[in-house]
Parts: sequence; structure tokens; C-alpha cells
Amino acid sequence: MRAFEVYLNGKKLCLAGIGDDGVLTAIVNWVTRGGKGDLFLEVGGLISPVREHVAWIKQKPLRVGDQLQITLVEKSAVDKPTEKHRADPTEQLRSQKRYVRMMAKKFGWKIQALPKRSNS
Repeated sequence: MRAFEVYLNGKKLCLAGIGDDGVLTAIVNWVTRGGKGDLFLEVGGLISPVREHVAWIKQKPLRVGDQLQITLVEKSAVDKPTEKHRADPTEQLRSQKRYVRMMAKKFGWKIQALPKRSNS
């Protein structure tokens, strides 16, 4: 499988891979608010067939001058993710409805549900 071999300042952090169907990411983030900032690394992904989110590195702090090396490799096995979770479909639906209501309120729209049909 394709994988990311991730090094920070010459030290191996992880060998991350998700198999034949999914998304694998390595992201360097610089987030700044009010003059203060956070610089960090994340390596994770989504195993699509089982809809499972995985992570090897979550918000690893970085500093100016750090050297990151990500090598794309082909491997038969990778490191076990440090974190896994599957989305709860019920919670996803609740979250989507909450978002639609929030946007409707923001735009001054009125949501009107259609009457339920009978199955007769």
C-alpha cells in the first residue's frame, strides 16, 4: 500500500497508510489569532469502506526551523494508528440538522417541513 513515512528533525514519527480505499493526509497547520499562533503537524485519514477516521499524529507542536520529511513509500504493513473512531450516523444527522437551522436563521429563511405521507 502507499504510505507516508514521516520524520521530524531526522527522527521517525510514523509510517502511516490506509490501504486501497480511503484518504491519507499529512498537514502542517499555522493557526494565528490575535497575534498568537500555533504551529503543528497532523497525520491521519479515513478508511473509506468502514468509514473509520484514523490518526497517527494529532497536533504535534512544531517550531520555526523544524525540518519535516515525508517520504511516499510502498509498504505491505504500516504503524498502528494511535486513534480510531467511526462517526455515529444518528449524531451526524443531528449535527446536519443543527447546521441547516443555524444557516436558515443566519439568512432569515423559514424552514417548513413537508407533511409525512401515509403508506396506504
